[in-house]
Amino acid sequence: MTDALFAHAFLTDEDVAALISSKAGLARYDLQRPTRICDLRLPLEAYMAVLVEIEDHFHVEIGDLVGADCATLGALMDRLKACVGQSVVAPLRAA
Repeated sequence: MTDALFAHAFLTDEDVAALISSKAGLARYDLQRPTRICDLRLPLEAYMAVLVEIEDHFHVEIGDLVGADCATLGALMDRLKACVGQSVVAPLRAA
């Protein structure tokens, strides 16, 4: 995966879906927010590869169990975006 996927300083639903699609070999059209994660049969290795890709690009640490209680892909996307968003610190303004 190249950094071209992340053309911005934040994580989007499309970023997460594209990563899952590429790492797990799933069709992108199957990855919609209401999709139940258990229905994806996402291999653990693919899930971990998605987390590592996000961590490496955004310089964040995401716990292995993030999303363990998420029933839908949308809930997982929101959780991952929150992890990345918490790492972004607004620059201080000069007085």
